[in-house]
Amino acid sequence: MRSDAHHVRTILAALILATAFPGLAAPRSFAPEGTPARYMPTRQYDLQHLRLDLSFDWDARGVAGTATNTLVPLLPGVDSLVLNAAGLDVHKVRVNGAERPFTLDPEAQTLTVRLDRGYGPQDRLEVAVDYSAHPQAGLYFVGPDRGYPDKPRQIWSHGEADLNRFWFPSWDSPNDRTTTEVVATVKRPLVVVSNGKLLEVTDQPDGRRAYHWRMDVPHSTYLVSVAIGDFTKVSDTWRDIPVEYYVPPGTGEATARRSFGDTPKILDFYSQATGRPYPYAKYAQSAVVDFMWGGEENISATTQTARTLHDARAESDYPSEGLVAHETAHQWFGDLLTCEDWSNAWLNEGFADYFTALYQRHAHGEDAFEEEVDGLRGAYLREAERDYQRPIVTRRYADPIDMFDRHTYNKGALVLHMIHFLLGEEGWSKGIHAYVERFAGQTVTTADLQDALEKSTGVSLGPVFDQYVYGSGHPELKVRWDYQPDTRQVHLEIRQTQKTGLFSFPLEVALIGERETVVRRLPVAARDFQDLYLQSDERPRTVVLDPQGWILKTVDLTKPVSEWVIQLTASKPLAAKLEAIRALGDLGGGEAVAALGRALREEPFYGARREVARALGKLHKEPAALEALRAGLADKDSRVRSRVLEALGSFPEHAELIPILRRALETDDSYAARGAAAGALGAFEPDRDQVVPVLLAALNQESYRETVRGNAIKALADLDPGRAWAPAQKLARYGAPSASRGDALDALVTIAKHDRHRREEVRKILEGYLDDPYYSLREDVYRRLGDLGDPAAIPAIERRARLEADGRQQRNAEKAVQKILTSQTREKEDQALRDRVEQLERETELLKEQMRTAGGAEGGRGVNVTPESAESAPPYPPDPRP
Repeated sequence: MRSDAHHVRTILAALILATAFPGLAAPRSFAPEGTPARYMPTRQYDLQHLRLDLSFDWDARGVAGTATNTLVPLLPGVDSLVLNAAGLDVHKVRVNGAERPFTLDPEAQTLTVRLDRGYGPQDRLEVAVDYSAHPQAGLYFVGPDRGYPDKPRQIWSHGEADLNRFWFPSWDSPNDRTTTEVVATVKRPLVVVSNGKLLEVTDQPDGRRAYHWRMDVPHSTYLVSVAIGDFTKVSDTWRDIPVEYYVPPGTGEATARRSFGDTPKILDFYSQATGRPYPYAKYAQSAVVDFMWGGEENISATTQTARTLHDARAESDYPSEGLVAHETAHQWFGDLLTCEDWSNAWLNEGFADYFTALYQRHAHGEDAFEEEVDGLRGAYLREAERDYQRPIVTRRYADPIDMFDRHTYNKGALVLHMIHFLLGEEGWSKGIHAYVERFAGQTVTTADLQDALEKSTGVSLGPVFDQYVYGSGHPELKVRWDYQPDTRQVHLEIRQTQKTGLFSFPLEVALIGERETVVRRLPVAARDFQDLYLQSDERPRTVVLDPQGWILKTVDLTKPVSEWVIQLTASKPLAAKLEAIRALGDLGGGEAVAALGRALREEPFYGARREVARALGKLHKEPAALEALRAGLADKDSRVRSRVLEALGSFPEHAELIPILRRALETDDSYAARGAAAGALGAFEPDRDQVVPVLLAALNQESYRETVRGNAIKALADLDPGRAWAPAQKLARYGAPSASRGDALDALVTIAKHDRHRREEVRKILEGYLDDPYYSLREDVYRRLGDLGDPAAIPAIERRARLEADGRQQRNAEKAVQKILTSQTREKEDQALRDRVEQLERETELLKEQMRTAGGAEGGRGVNVTPESAESAPPYPPDPRP
């Protein structure tokens, strides 16, 4: 009878576990089922020059003028020409001066021009298109309005991946390159920044001003750009090449230089690292408001978000260096060498991310480099574990913008990191120089990169490309080690547990001994299971796999706490230290807490101390963890203090922490530390009455990127949804500080989840912001509606999606609907599980009653069931029902 109840309790526990962790569902696929393969579009012609003579009218939100495409047919008999054009009002088309008939296809986003006869490679055609437009994407008009009366007037473009067709007609795929010139006429005092060299500025009779820019290095047309505004210009030089920073009016020179002043150093490093000096007439960076990305690498004229401009207090927590280094790297990888189609987008973005990491090493040392790589690895693994795994190079994607994910950026960079390891420093430098020299000024494919690297170094890279680039996933290793004294060998038992295929790769293994650390390289084969052996005269104190983190993988290495402590204290590479810190945070115990406490006080690199603070926060049930964490409150590095303050939120039962967090919120020099303190206070539910007034006061605190106000409203929503309701609505409104509006939407969704009666009201509020003019806010609205999970929002989402010209926003809408539908399915499944649990609980009570009844009857006959006989009783037969 014991087995009956045990069986029911086992099923009950399993069902409760499934109900409690719905996130364990299988990841979604990258592309919807049935998505067709996308191939490089067929070109009729070679585009040789593009000239744009355009007038920009901020008041009318319009552009008008002539786009002249000079081209040569690639094959004979071309009797019509197709240009990409979306939403353009075309007035007239002339070919070599003669007017020609044309048709527009809004669905295909094309302009087709009929020629008078067939033309061939011997012919040069000038196709002049007179048009006007009020662009729905690609060209954006921002400025003062009722909500933000102080916003500067600006007009700026963003062409990647296929949005320039919304403001000029041309070939709008990356597989052709052309020289360009832009003659842009604007009202004074607006200034125009565009690609290449500024040839002249001409005052017009009507008081307007024309800026004439020309780019003589051929490039893909998505890199054509304008940034127009009443800018303040700050100038630098690099090897006599102008380096210019254009910032909104009122931005001081010190602020501009704080964000962009390292640009000459970055240009110098990349010129050496690629073997190719910066190849353009100037390098400009324009800071524009309401930009939807961090930056965009328009050739010789990067557009940067104005959010990167910051005061001196923000520098340690929010430096612009990484953004500037990434976009500058694109001037080589993306502009000088451009992916032939978007399936190869990693050749742009993966390179920019990895060369940013290389610049970090150059500027700040090995630890900074390894920290940057660790960040790349962590972001990729989160996407791979939570969302999907796909080949880096794939032709099946719903929209080009979908390719700009963590696989393209982060995994692409990590593949380059592995190649760097396989080639060595000299081979890496030689291979990159060969790749750039061979393909500068061309479009490239992944095969081009592999061929250039292999031919220049002689190293076979097939396994890396086949497994990591053309294949999906990464090795997931389960490892044990032991020492075999009879043979004086270290034995490694390695299992590959991933479901995406087996991998082969070289693996460095560090044997940490009493006197020295020895590093050996072993070949891991593409097998489910493998035994590897290393000679060692003595038993190592511990074994470290891939101590410098060269190989993309996950590792479940079985080691006791004492060995992880040795790895933390005896390893030099940051990657090995971070692995040990995270393992100790997972394992816990007194020895782990003591080691982490020492590391928080003594580790020289801030990145290690910051990770220690996170680990100690996870160990909130350990009595000594809080005391160890307190030492970090005095850390001189604000990045560490911020993480310590965040971790204090894991100890809500310790009311004595509230004054400490309040003091940090009100007095710390760091915006990030203040924001972390506000967020942590939201966890102190037992002392809500004491904390809520502090958070309400924090809503009035100004900070860089609204980090304090944003964290405070989210914490307040968690702590006291009723008191958060009014301020969350106020902070979400158009006209509130733009940087915290998304946080206010987060807070509203949190309130709705705490109070189901608010759900419909929150949905209607969110739906009201679907037409918000701020691009990034609409992105937030789509995501929050998905988080809310109310199917009543689907019609509003679909209505707005039909108005979105931008593929990125269309996909945001689709993802929101998918998330709502998934949420509904999950809710139904959860309810079914809850019903099943209730049924099993009733059956359990019935069984208990039967056991009591049977026990009473048997007792009269003197039956004695010993523990031994109970344990040896046959198991209860399994329930045949699913």
